[in-house]
Amino acid sequence: MSNLKDLLESVPAKDTTWETIGSLSTMVATDHIDKSNYRPQGKYPVISQASEFISGFTDQGNAMPKDEYICFGDHTLCVKFIDFSFVQGADGLKILKVRDKQTIYPKYFYYCVQIAASNLPSGYERHWKLLRQFSIPIPPLEVQKKIADTLDKFTELETELETELEERNRQYGFYRAKLIHNEAPEVPLKDLVAITKGKQLNKELCSKVQTETTPFPVINGGMQPSGYWNECNFGKGKITIAQGGASGFVSWQTLPFWAGAHCFVVSNCDNKKLNYRYLYYFLKEKQVDLQSQKQGTTISSISVDALLLLNIPLPPLETQKEIADILDKFTSLTSSMKVGIPAEISLRQKQMDWYRDAMFKALYSEEEK
Repeated sequence: MSNLKDLLESVPAKDTTWETIGSLSTMVATDHIDKSNYRPQGKYPVISQASEFISGFTDQGNAMPKDEYICFGDHTLCVKFIDFSFVQGADGLKILKVRDKQTIYPKYFYYCVQIAASNLPSGYERHWKLLRQFSIPIPPLEVQKKIADTLDKFTELETELETELEERNRQYGFYRAKLIHNEAPEVPLKDLVAITKGKQLNKELCSKVQTETTPFPVINGGMQPSGYWNECNFGKGKITIAQGGASGFVSWQTLPFWAGAHCFVVSNCDNKKLNYRYLYYFLKEKQVDLQSQKQGTTISSISVDALLLLNIPLPPLETQKEIADILDKFTSLTSSMKVGIPAEISLRQKQMDWYRDAMFKALYSEEEK
């Protein structure tokens, strides 16, 4: 068939039957493991009703043999197609297999379950009792396969785009580390910078959105502004480090801002020795180390001493500028990709949803004739 429209129009109404999801599938019972037993590595992947595809790994439990399973989150409405051996994690996962592969193609059934799940009411409740009663169209097996293959192509493209974005981020991290960890002599940060703690601002008084009267972001202990205010206490082009909350998170402020009580502002005390953008990239490279030094259990935080005790490689000022310029270009490139690729992924997802809905609407319309 040249396109999906031709494919769907070629299916006579008499060749499309209707059956419920419950009648087409059988539920597989198996042991499950508690979330506390998930591990970052292990023999078997753990599949749960959570949104992430794989929730962890384990060497425990009775693994499901390799087959084609449709896993449905009874509470979360998440639907996954699993074609490998796995262990079930936590409660709430319904593991389904089609009863007869000569009647319904497993991957087509998976997309049908996705459609059905998207039409169920959200909220924390048992959804299987509703899903099992949902009727789906059963065109000839050949048509089912073509529909599934078409939707698979959209999924594959989305995966490729996500992989490309991850690869570019890894590449950027590699070059940043290579440029920052140079062989230049190291100098204590305390000899080069000053660190100022921000001033407490009542969060209740802040605007939740940026307006003409509240244009200045309030920077505190999070990764995003905690609000917006009508005054600023620092100009743009400053390095900030979260002191509490997301402690250790390093950011470059592109606008004048209000530094709150959980925000450190880093200033350059000797611009004849230290390039400020180079300092930013050094601190960004040290971000993971800073986050590992946070203290406290209720509200974690880092200290000024933890920052000032860092030693920074200090090549000649001209070399620092060259490194900063290179990393600026990488930052610009990866930032544009972080906007462009997710936008492309969103577009592909919308296209996939449109095709999926259009195909099933065409088949559903046959039931009404």
